[in-house]
Amino acid sequence: MIVDPFDYLVTEDLTKKDRGELESIFLKREDGRILFLGRIPVASLYATFLAGIYFELMKIVGKAAKGLILTASRNGGYRAGRGIRRRYQKKFGELTKDKAIQIAKNMITVWDKCFGWGKFEFEFDDRNDKITVKVRESFEANGYVKLRKGNSEDPVCWMLLGYIWGLFEGLMDCKLNGEEKMCLARGDEFCVFEYSIVCE
Repeated sequence: MIVDPFDYLVTEDLTKKDRGELESIFLKREDGRILFLGRIPVASLYATFLAGIYFELMKIVGKAAKGLILTASRNGGYRAGRGIRRRYQKKFGELTKDKAIQIAKNMITVWDKCFGWGKFEFEFDDRNDKITVKVRESFEANGYVKLRKGNSEDPVCWMLLGYIWGLFEGLMDCKLNGEEKMCLARGDEFCVFEYSIVCE
């Protein structure tokens, strides 16, 4: 029987598990706080709160706001992925590309089902080393839509794009190129992130 949440994250396929089961594995409630993996404090925010921060940042630094949020999110995802990779290798040995992709899907599934980041679907093109992530109900895009009238000219899911990008890079120990190709806030039906692996 698996007791350590980390072992669930790296050995099971969590994409088919329901929210209640994932919450019982990964979240611990203690003194009014929510702890992820039993030790990392997390907080819930209104989606409009984050969108509001983006708008204010754009007023101050213009289009550079996207680069700031994207870079910070990518770095955060990378740290998470690298930490998981190191712990996995210490405990289980080599982390293959396929296993790294499954762990990334698991991690994103937990953020989806336990924290409402969006509804995620994954496609992997091994022949061309491409990863496509489709997001329905992106909390970033929803926040934008609720605060603004009309569509955005550009995709707005900077945090999601960056975090997932960095997570894959940290887990795979490899650089990727990434781009948001479609965005709900722009009037598209859903958001689509495309990543291409640029190293082996």
